[in-house]
Amino acid sequence: MRCVEIFLVSVSFFLFLITFPFSLCVCLKIVSEYERAVIFRLGKLRAGEARGPGLFFILPCVDEYINVDLRTTHFDIPPQETLTKDSVTVWVDAVVYYKVVQPLRAVVAVVNYSTSTSLLAMTTLRNIIGTRSLAEVLADRDIIAQRIAAILDQATDPWGVKVERVEITDVRLPQQLQKAMAAEAEATREARAKIIAAEGELKASKALKEAADVIVGSPTALQLRYLQTLTNISGERTSTIVFPVPIEMLRAFMVSMSFLLCCITFPFSLCVCLKIVAEYERAVIFRLGKLRSGEARGPGLFFILPCVDEYVNVDLRTNHFDVPAQEGLTKDSVTIWVDAVVYYKVVKPLLAVTAVVNYSTSTSLLAMTTLRNIIGTKSLAEVLADRDSIAQKIAVILDKATDPWGVKVERVEITDVRLPQQLQKAMAAEAEATREAKAKIIAAEGELKASKALKQAADVIVESPTALQLRYLQTLTNIASERASTIVFPIPIEMLKAFIKR
Repeated sequence: MRCVEIFLVSVSFFLFLITFPFSLCVCLKIVSEYERAVIFRLGKLRAGEARGPGLFFILPCVDEYINVDLRTTHFDIPPQETLTKDSVTVWVDAVVYYKVVQPLRAVVAVVNYSTSTSLLAMTTLRNIIGTRSLAEVLADRDIIAQRIAAILDQATDPWGVKVERVEITDVRLPQQLQKAMAAEAEATREARAKIIAAEGELKASKALKEAADVIVGSPTALQLRYLQTLTNISGERTSTIVFPVPIEMLRAFMVSMSFLLCCITFPFSLCVCLKIVAEYERAVIFRLGKLRSGEARGPGLFFILPCVDEYVNVDLRTNHFDVPAQEGLTKDSVTIWVDAVVYYKVVKPLLAVTAVVNYSTSTSLLAMTTLRNIIGTKSLAEVLADRDSIAQKIAVILDKATDPWGVKVERVEITDVRLPQQLQKAMAAEAEATREAKAKIIAAEGELKASKALKQAADVIVESPTALQLRYLQTLTNIASERASTIVFPIPIEMLKAFIKR
C-alpha cells in the first residue's frame, strides 16, 4: 500500500507540473487569520500542525482539507426540564461560549465538536440542577454556571475545544408554583401592612394616652518546519521526495501579480484599490487571509491590492442595544420583569474582528444573562431602591467579559422594573397603611403638645381670675372682627358656680 500511495502522490505532482500555472488555481488555498486548515493526504493526516493563516499548498486529487474557525462562538442550550434536589420541576436554559484551541483534535477526535459539546452541555446542566435545591438554583446561578463550565471544559479538552464561560439565561417555574410564591409574597406584604398599621395605632394610642395622662397631671453595592519535513521524508527511505515550494514565495508571487495588474490598469485600478474610511471607522485588512501587519487603517484613504486583499470596516462610535424585558425571580422569590439599555464601543478593532464571530450579538446575549443573574441575588426592595448600583455592577461584569473581544462597555441603565398586578396592590396597601399610621402619630403628637400647652396655660390662668376674664374679652373681640351677625356672650364659669351654690 505504501508503494501505491507514493505512486498516486507522484502522479498528482506530475499532473500539477504539466498543468502549471493553471493548476495554481486548484492547489493554492487561503485561510483567514482566525482559521486553520487540517489537511488529509489519501485519507491520512498530513504531518505537522494545521496550516494557516494565509496561503497553503495542496496536491490535486490526493489532498483534502477542512477549515476550522478559532474564534470564540456560542450556542444556546434550549430549556431543560429537570427536578431540583427538593423535587421542584424547573426549566433552565443557558448559553455556552467556546472556541477551538487544537484544530487537529477537533477534526479527528470527534465527528462534530459543536454538536457534541452542545449535547454534553444539556446533560451537564440537568445533572447539576438535580443536585441543587430550588433556593440554591435561584440564588447561586454564577456558582452553578462556573461549575458547568469547569465540567464541560474538562470533558471537551480531548476534542481540542475550550469552554470559556457558561451563563444561565433563565430559570422558569411551574405556573402554580409561581402563583403560590406570588401569593406568599403578597401575604407577606399584607402582613407587613397590617403590622405597620397596628404599630401605628399602638404608637398613636400611646401618644393619646400620654396626652390624656398629661391633662390629668402625668409627665412624658478576561521555514524551519520545511527543513524538518524534508528530514522526516528522507528518513522514511522513500524513492520520491516532494520539495515543497515555500508558501512565502507563492504569497510574494501573488502579491506581485496583483500589483502588476494594478499598474497595467492604472489609473482605472484606483477605483478598486483606493478605499475611504470615515473618522469614526477603522479598516481591518486581510492579505490572502492573513492579517496585515500593523494597526487597523484609517481614518481617510487607504490602499488595497485587488484579488488578494479584503477588509472589514469597524465602527468606533459609542453604540447601544436594548436588553428586552427579562423575567426573573428575586432573592425573596418575587417574579419581576426588568429591561435595560447597554452603551458600548469597540476600542480594539483587530480583536473585535478576529477574536469573536459577532461582537454585538455576543455582548447582547451576555448582557441578558448577567442582568438575570444579578437580579436573582437581590431582594425586591434592593432592586427597586439600588438601580444605579445594580447597573454599575452589570457594567463592570460585562466590561471585564468583553475586554478579550476589544469591546468596552461604558454604561448600563435599568429602564424599567415591572411587578405583578397583585403585588402592586399589596405594596400600595402597605404604603397607604404607612401613611395613615404616620398621620395618626402626627395627630396624636400634636394633640399631646397642645394638651401640654393648654395645661400650662390653665395653670397660669388659674392663679388670676382677672386674667380669665381678659381672655373672655379677647375672644369677644376676635369674634367681632370676623363680622359675624350673631355674637354669643359666654357666661363666666365663676358666676355659674356662685349660682349653683345658692
